[in-house]
Amino acid sequence: MIRGNISGGRAFNSLKGIKISGSALAFPEPLLLPDGKVLGNITNEDIFKMLMGENYPEVLKSIGMDSSYPEKVTGLKNRRWTHVIGTSNNHNEENMTHLGIKAGKALFDKLNISPDEIDMVIVSSTTPHKTTTSSACAISDGLGVKAPSMDMKSGCTSCLYSLFNAAMYVKAGFEKVLLIASETPSKYANPKIKETVMGVGDGAIAILLEPTEENTGIISGFLGSDGDLGKLVQTPGLIPPTHEAIDNGSYYYQGDASALKEAVPVRYIDAMNGALKAAKMTIEDLDLYIPHQVNRYLTEKVAEHLNVPKEKQFYNLDKYANLAGAAALVALHDAIEEQRIKKGDKVALNVVGGGLTWGAIIWQF
Repeated sequence: MIRGNISGGRAFNSLKGIKISGSALAFPEPLLLPDGKVLGNITNEDIFKMLMGENYPEVLKSIGMDSSYPEKVTGLKNRRWTHVIGTSNNHNEENMTHLGIKAGKALFDKLNISPDEIDMVIVSSTTPHKTTTSSACAISDGLGVKAPSMDMKSGCTSCLYSLFNAAMYVKAGFEKVLLIASETPSKYANPKIKETVMGVGDGAIAILLEPTEENTGIISGFLGSDGDLGKLVQTPGLIPPTHEAIDNGSYYYQGDASALKEAVPVRYIDAMNGALKAAKMTIEDLDLYIPHQVNRYLTEKVAEHLNVPKEKQFYNLDKYANLAGAAALVALHDAIEEQRIKKGDKVALNVVGGGLTWGAIIWQF
């Protein structure tokens, strides 16, 4: 067993004979703002207006910033929300099950498959719709699927944990495994932390995995976690909630930004190096590198440390903001759609998430 240089990580070897047959995305319906305006896409300027008022250009100027700063520095430009951050939650709003169902239906239409063909459903989310009830079962019901269904939650790295598990189920004999990652972090974003408000987006992806005679699938991977670091990124309110905890904002995302700067980059690097070591590969063997779409300044620095050329890096943060545990898989979908990935390519996914969790998977197309 290959372990990383940082305690908490383990590598795994190949799971070949698996193909990604297709994928589809889903996003929230247009959002009704308190002023009556309806927004499908929410720009940086829309958020500055929410946070600072109509005179936001003057406010930004007074602190030595302009509205182009988020896009230039972190890569943020557009996003979609199910919830207006800073307002009271409304259970009539869309939640992650609605987005997951829309993504699943879009995939069924795209691949011309029926719900009764699905053998297993895995749903990944850090923002489940209920405390105890299975979100996977709710999504399966909405899709008309009658098959084993399970939830997975491992911070933003849930996408990699879920992809690994989906591949294992295919190898175990499940012919069609439906993987859905659906996230609504707008419901938990802290309105007092401008970077969080600016940074989150809601959306979902559905992916179908199937067996194949071809030599495609997971070349290697690496997963890790360290619960002692969980306090760095968390919603500290316990479940079930109390009125006091809700009133004092305990169910919003909290985090220690300075500590994260120390803890996060080394775990991206450790996971990627662990996956490469397990595959007996070097970074030069990769055709595309897809990091977690969270902060382009951060992930470009990580890629630079790993010696990944800019032309082999892929980003779509400007389109959706941080989709939490769906982000890397949505980026993979976009890379395929934009023909950045061709048959035979070796593609690396690299993520760090709350928990802390981290990981990397190298996929052979």
